[in-house]
Amino acid sequence: MSIELSGQNKQLFIISELFYPETISTGYIMTEIAKELAKNKKITVIAGPEFYEEKEHSTINELNHINIIRGDYVTYNKNSFFSRIYGVLSTSWKMSNLMKKHIPANSDILMVTNPLILFVLSSFYVRKKCWKIKLLVHDVFPENLIIAGVLKSKKSIVYKGLMSIFKRAYLKMDTLIVLGRDMKKLFEDKTNSKSKIEIIENWADTINIQKQHLPIGAPNFLFAGNLGRLQGLDVLLKAISKTKEYDYTFTFIGSGAVDESINEYIDLHKLSNVQKLGWLPRESQNEFLAKATIGVISLTKDMYGLGVPSKCYNLLAAGKPVFYIGDKDSEIHQLISENNIGWFAEAGNYIDIEKIIIEIVNSTTSVFETKSKNARILAEEFYSKEIVLNKFSQLFESK
Repeated sequence: MSIELSGQNKQLFIISELFYPETISTGYIMTEIAKELAKNKKITVIAGPEFYEEKEHSTINELNHINIIRGDYVTYNKNSFFSRIYGVLSTSWKMSNLMKKHIPANSDILMVTNPLILFVLSSFYVRKKCWKIKLLVHDVFPENLIIAGVLKSKKSIVYKGLMSIFKRAYLKMDTLIVLGRDMKKLFEDKTNSKSKIEIIENWADTINIQKQHLPIGAPNFLFAGNLGRLQGLDVLLKAISKTKEYDYTFTFIGSGAVDESINEYIDLHKLSNVQKLGWLPRESQNEFLAKATIGVISLTKDMYGLGVPSKCYNLLAAGKPVFYIGDKDSEIHQLISENNIGWFAEAGNYIDIEKIIIEIVNSTTSVFETKSKNARILAEEFYSKEIVLNKFSQLFESK
């Protein structure tokens, strides 16, 4: 049964595969956005499977007066390619049907780009339903499919066909919300439009994440997050193996598709200065950040405009200098260049990464302290949760 609301009481619908009680990046972000918007709007969330993180708890249908609607979804292994494809297609189709069932015409919708094809399916109903969809772009398709190795060439007929389909879907959105300047440039080129694109960055949790003192002694590099194929960790590990005689330690925290490959590489190359831990709860961030001298953010090459890792902003909140491995002129590279908060090495170039690791290890305490101070100031003045969530409120304030 559709929820019929009109005039001043017309509510906002939020569409996200991941939502409370899921605490991984997108689930946490969409939950916090919903809680902020619920201060002034009636919010209904259409969400994906609740047990994405394989936790044991009862089904949750309401949070802070936010109504949560979930379907009957199939379970799938997100680290298995074929299982994930099946799961994504199934979840997209079922969530699309829930949207048609529960969202009336002339509704305002905030949607994120997960699962993969949901916003494409939704775009077919935009004109018929007069939906105004603001799309928060966390993943850029079909370009991400090339980077992930799902498709081999941008010259292929399949890729060109998908590019056409996705472009039409993007153009049907009321607004595209992107995470950085590089993403905005990419979408301006993709859609030949500048008027429908807004930048809203991820936020730094400056309240719950404390400004950390830098540990004394040899630098400890920390990579915390998804250990996936898009992080370029094979190149990073090669650079680490070439510098293992230097006095530093490196800690990986997380899991993902290349989880076992990292363990095997550490054992094969006898990297005694490297340790790998599994996922740690969000509540443990202050504890493991306190042990880090520098936070590492790594992406594979050719990711320009395709994403801005949210971990960057919490590293800034903790006052951790950032070592970013990525494409030149991407958002985080620009932040480092403009604000003296860390170091940059070009993705895919293990010699460049090796060189920067050595430069970091040989840096003085004053260099680390300056970058640490700049990082926390940047987080507080530009990327606090309050500042960023207020940008979402402003998008809908005239509705």
